[in-house]
Amino acid sequence: MHKTDKQIILDILAGAFRESDRLRPIMRKGKTEKRLKIMAAYAYDLSAKFNGIYLSEDRTTAIIYWQQSKYKKSLMDHMKYAVMFLRTIKLHKLFETAKREKYVEGRRPELQDYIYVWLLGKDPETNSIKGLADIRDHLNELVEELQIPILIETTVEKLLKLYKFVGFEIYDEFFDETIGMTVWFMRKDPVMEATSS
Repeated sequence: MHKTDKQIILDILAGAFRESDRLRPIMRKGKTEKRLKIMAAYAYDLSAKFNGIYLSEDRTTAIIYWQQSKYKKSLMDHMKYAVMFLRTIKLHKLFETAKREKYVEGRRPELQDYIYVWLLGKDPETNSIKGLADIRDHLNELVEELQIPILIETTVEKLLKLYKFVGFEIYDEFFDETIGMTVWFMRKDPVMEATSS
């Protein structure tokens, strides 16, 4: 039985969450795979609301994202987040997690608008870079069409090479002492047209 595109994306998202060093210390113990699927379903549904889901043509690589100026969460979205949080994250980590996320958001550049990539994930069973090349092309089209930067953050050092392959460059980093890891901030900017003098 063939998987649907949504099932493939959910598996890729769950895998990306599994790799996240930011999540590991705050996740509730036990039923890890079930909790990862809950997170993936929440991320998928929220990103779908903002038309921010893209699966590569070879179905091996996916990204979820949103345009910041159009990212308006409803009361229902906040309620769904609360339910997801209670089912997956240690309750006593709520304040620490919220404080960290606020700090990370505060280190992003002050821009009128941008695309924020929440997750970029790849099927670990494939060694092909075809899917990544497809994602790179999609991001290139997006950034040139909208003429705004694309931002992403990661705590997974081995993903830096992957992100650089699709066109991101590091613009900032900091070491988070509370969880003992580095957060890298990356961006992809529109190509500036050369002006004739």
